[in-house]
This record gives sequence, C-alpha cells and structure tokens, in this order.
Amino acid sequence: MIVSTNGIVLKTSNYKDTSKIIEVFTESDGVVALIAKGVRKQTKVFGVFEPLNIIHLSFYKKTTQDLFLLSKAETISSYQQLLSSQTTLIIGLAILELIKYTQVYGNPNKYIYHLSINCIEFLKYKSINPYLIIIYFIINLTKDLGIDIIEKINQYKYKNFEYICFNINNGEIKVALQKEDFPKISKNTVDLLILVSELELSNLKAIEVISLDIRELIIFFEYYISFYLGKTIKINILYLFDNVI
Repeated sequence: MIVSTNGIVLKTSNYKDTSKIIEVFTESDGVVALIAKGVRKQTKVFGVFEPLNIIHLSFYKKTTQDLFLLSKAETISSYQQLLSSQTTLIIGLAILELIKYTQVYGNPNKYIYHLSINCIEFLKYKSINPYLIIIYFIINLTKDLGIDIIEKINQYKYKNFEYICFNINNGEIKVALQKEDFPKISKNTVDLLILVSELELSNLKAIEVISLDIRELIIFFEYYISFYLGKTIKINILYLFDNVI
C-alpha cells in the first residue's frame, strides 16, 4: 500500500551509484528506512533528505519488508535556519540521536513525533536558550518512556544539598557523597529541571540560564536512560564538538 505522511529526516547515506537510504521519523509509522532509487541524479530533490528537514513523503509499504521504496518527497521546513548557530545545530542533531536510540522501528509515537517537531521548530526561532529546549525534550522523553525523571528528583525540590547522583548499579537517585564517583547534577540544575517541567515549550523564553553545566547534565541523562532501557545511550554529536557545548 502507499503511505503519505510527514516526517523528520534522521539520517541519509548513499546506496550504490545513484540511490540513497533514508531514515525518517514519520508521523504515521514511526521510524522507517526508505530507499530512494536514482535520487542522486535528480537535482530537483537536492537538499530534501538532509537530517533535521521536516518533509512530506509517500512510500510503498509492504509488511514483509523492512526497507520501503520511496515514491516522492518534498520539504516542508528546512534545516537551513539552524545553520546560523553551531550550538543550535548540534542540539538539533542531538535530538535526532535520542529519537534513533529510543524509538522502535515501525512503531508510531505521535507524542514524541510532535514533541520533536516542536523542539526543532523552536530551535529556529532563537528566542529560547537551546539548552532549555533539549532539557525540555529529554524530560518529556523520559516521561513517555515510563521513567519520568521529574518524579525521581521532585523530592529534592525544597532540600539543601550540593549534588544528587545516579547510582548506575541500582538506579537509585540520592544526595551525592564526596567519595562517590557516579554521574551527578547540582542543586541549581535540579531546580532548573523542575522549573522547565512546569512550563510549556513556548514559555521557556522566560527562563534566564545563569549557571548550567550542560555536559554534566547530558552525561547524567545518558546513564539514566541507558540503565532503564538496558542499552548504552551516548549522544555522540556532543562529544564531536566538545569545544562548542
């Protein structure tokens, strides 16, 4: 059958001499892999399959196959607006990595799809600190995965402490002791997470980020999600551009 839907381009790679394999997070079918035959010879579609593009596409879906044949595609919203800031582009690509790690092929997830679309579009507006956008995305991702981080840290909202840590052996979150070498985040970061969780995405522009160790926070989330999903999660794009983040 032919499926027509919208989607976010996650990854593109060349296939043979003239074709491409494209991974797309679609609204209708979740993450799918598509083959675009002969597309590298068609100048009119140059740029359509760039990661972070939001596109409208049609493809032939067969239940007996994992790789579907792309029929047509056109850009709805281009990634080009993200290129003016390295940080914004990296945060956008980090969102794509998290989608690939957490979403099951062929399983639609409209909540995460629309969350992803909204976060990518708000990155383009540049009215919100991009770090707040990925924090917002990850908070809501953990909620959808059934491992709501806010439920775990809310108990520390009114307590005095310097850091909380995540025990990678048993999944416990607790006040960090000096000698413990577990992923940790500061009280200021905990308070920021709780504040972000209480706001709509459009209202994040009201938050002024004074102090945030984003790398420390991302490492904390990597270990946290990895523990509950039972596989290693590492947002590689953040380590490739260590001098930017």
